[in-house]
Amino acid sequence: MAASASTAVTAGQPAAAPAPAPPAVPPWETVYAPRAVVYALPGSASPAADRVSRILDLIARDAGLELAGPLAYPLYPSADRLRQEWWRFATLGGGHVNGWGSVLEEGRARVHTYQITRAAAQTAARRPVLLLLWGLGDYLGDRVLGFDSHAHARLFLDRGGLPATSEIVHQIEFSRALPGAYAQAVSFVAFLAERWGLPGVVELGRSVGERWYEFEGAFERIFGVTLAEADLLWRERASAARPPDLSAAEFGDYLRALEFSYSFSLARPPGGLVMRQGGATAYLEALRAAEALRGLDLPAARQAALTGRGAMEAVRRGTVRTRRTLEVALWALGIGPIVIAVIVLAVPSIMRALTGYAGRGAMRRRR
Repeated sequence: MAASASTAVTAGQPAAAPAPAPPAVPPWETVYAPRAVVYALPGSASPAADRVSRILDLIARDAGLELAGPLAYPLYPSADRLRQEWWRFATLGGGHVNGWGSVLEEGRARVHTYQITRAAAQTAARRPVLLLLWGLGDYLGDRVLGFDSHAHARLFLDRGGLPATSEIVHQIEFSRALPGAYAQAVSFVAFLAERWGLPGVVELGRSVGERWYEFEGAFERIFGVTLAEADLLWRERASAARPPDLSAAEFGDYLRALEFSYSFSLARPPGGLVMRQGGATAYLEALRAAEALRGLDLPAARQAALTGRGAMEAVRRGTVRTRRTLEVALWALGIGPIVIAVIVLAVPSIMRALTGYAGRGAMRRRR
């Protein structure tokens, strides 16, 4: 698979500057596209590079968001290869953004849309404001795939309600309000984009940054309404969405798949997970579940969560083995020598005591 210099973009989208030559990662080869560089082993060429680039083109056009550099997107032949070699692409130089990549399925690459849009959202909304980070990342994915961002919030509004948006700005409060806060974040960002445009959402993310306590002031300055006023308008919009027809049992399956999906693909960087046996599979299935859930494909989401949880059992077993090994090692290195020293020091005293006891017993018998 020779490196190519593809420059095709979707009609009407702005052309991006050619990606710089990426660092070599032998034996991996590179496929270029605007805004993206795909790494693949020889013989596994695919249109993934153009697919990744088109997603980033849409984001640049609609939101004015540009990544800090080309997105490096490796295509692994298997989940196990992802586990073994993810670090090679996570540490690339040259200003590249780590896209974590995907695994070939029957020789074809599955590009995970939300994985890419979340990387773009990270450029605009840093982690402490999860309302923006999660909401923008998945709303961008919904735009690419044509999914209704409000249907999920309607589910929660109909089943117990959702808190005021002002109550989930802080990271801790957002986490406490999950899983509803996740659906609320995506729907609220979608409403802002529909009402005032995506660039305003991006500006809010960049203005607030890590200063979550400035969120409400920045919000009013950018959109011209208070957060409380916008919350009321958003609830009207979300309540007008067509709710998915889910039974109580199906809603339970939805919640379980949702929790699995965001726990292993959104709530933390995947590096610590994919390096463990079974972790790469769990991560990929979480991404698969995310796309299925956003499209309200409950059977596919349920299956992805089931497969992913099975993989997590391997992760847990490995964690238990590692902990036990460490405990044994620490005992051997720390407590073991002390125990041995105590035994060495105590043996002479014990022997003297036993000898004295035996001697006193012999004297009593002679008497």
